[in-house]
Amino acid sequence: NMKILSPVLSGLLAAIALTQSASATQPTFSKVSEGVAKISIGDLYGDWSFSTDFYRAGTCQMTGSMMVFRSEEDNVAECVLTATEVCGEERSIVEQTCELIHSGATAYIDSQIENFIERKPNSLGYLPDNFFLHELAADEMTGQLESAVITRVIFRRSTGGIS
Repeated sequence: NMKILSPVLSGLLAAIALTQSASATQPTFSKVSEGVAKISIGDLYGDWSFSTDFYRAGTCQMTGSMMVFRSEEDNVAECVLTATEVCGEERSIVEQTCELIHSGATAYIDSQIENFIERKPNSLGYLPDNFFLHELAADEMTGQLESAVITRVIFRRSTGGIS
């Protein structure tokens, strides 16, 4: 179930391997920073909502929801996300499947488009919405959208309880 790795993901994995081999005598990822406990992949399971900064000269923004759940692989979770991109009066709503690849203080969300619920007229060539997250907590993750555009994104726990 391994897809062709994007250049960003390949670079991230290479950096992780280099870090781990260079520090073989030191424990890796024991703490994100002094006084902050490590986040495990299990801390990231569940419902999230997300939003980006505005982009394309302030005319577009992406919002959405994501559900993260256990997979068979260590440090990898399966996920599904629905992204809504609004640019002026036009809107696209895209269902995607994804893998969340966790490595210590970072995570990469590698997505694949499954279905267009709604497609704005000029959305030909819509790319999967991948994310590199460099600040992880059990209730908030921040990083950047890496798709047709690159912009800041924040993921927050969805409000409300489990029904």
